[in-house]
Amino acid sequence: MGFFEAILLGLLQGLTEFLPVSSSGHLVIAQSMIKDFKEPGLLFDTILHLATFCAVIIYFREKISLLLKAFFGLFLYKYRITYYDNKRFLWAIFYASIPTAIIGLTIEKFSDTIFSSTVYAGYGLIITSVLLVISDNFNGNKAIDSVKGFWVGVMQGISVMPGISRSGSTIALSVILGIKREEAVEFSFLMSLPAVFGAVLLQSRHITSISEEAILHYIVAAFVAFITAFFAIHFMIKFIKKASLKYFAIYCLIVGIITVVWL
Repeated sequence: MGFFEAILLGLLQGLTEFLPVSSSGHLVIAQSMIKDFKEPGLLFDTILHLATFCAVIIYFREKISLLLKAFFGLFLYKYRITYYDNKRFLWAIFYASIPTAIIGLTIEKFSDTIFSSTVYAGYGLIITSVLLVISDNFNGNKAIDSVKGFWVGVMQGISVMPGISRSGSTIALSVILGIKREEAVEFSFLMSLPAVFGAVLLQSRHITSISEEAILHYIVAAFVAFITAFFAIHFMIKFIKKASLKYFAIYCLIVGIITVVWL
């Protein structure tokens, strides 16, 4: 992998991580087209997710600050009001993280097989397309809670499969469960933080397996992913309020079919 490929993969990750089109699926497809592309475990993909993780932290820094204070409000009296004001969202993230971790760790055992085949990514994109189309028939006005958060967490765990968009599938299920679209997007982005952090810890065991030359390529790709992720987050937040997800569904369906048939 050279600098051009690193920039391309970083750009792809940054743009597709928060759009409902599956960054993992696009990475699997793109990497299959790069001659002799290799990575220890899923380290490269995880580093790109870490870059977009940082973008989420900075973009939602005020909300994250409130949630951190709410967490400390469990133990410190001075943050008790903040806890009661934000406990619904805080506990929803907690309960969402449980099934995500269990399902994610289970699927990770088969990662060498799953992430080495573009066919899985293609079928995953088709599944994403179906979920997005179904969700467009719902327009709820409810708030997230622990029970809904748990089921959205189940979906997030399943979305470890390449081609199944994490943001697309979790937003779609949230909307189907009656959650208002703006909160569905915000919850989808913020609930990803514990999952990505856990994946980084899991894949960090491979860090010593990469060469010095590859490290530079990883850094370049991560930087590009970090910058472009801001645009994707901002676009998705604005888009979900005004437009239908069917446009992304059509895109996923076309790319999925092409991937299954020709790649």
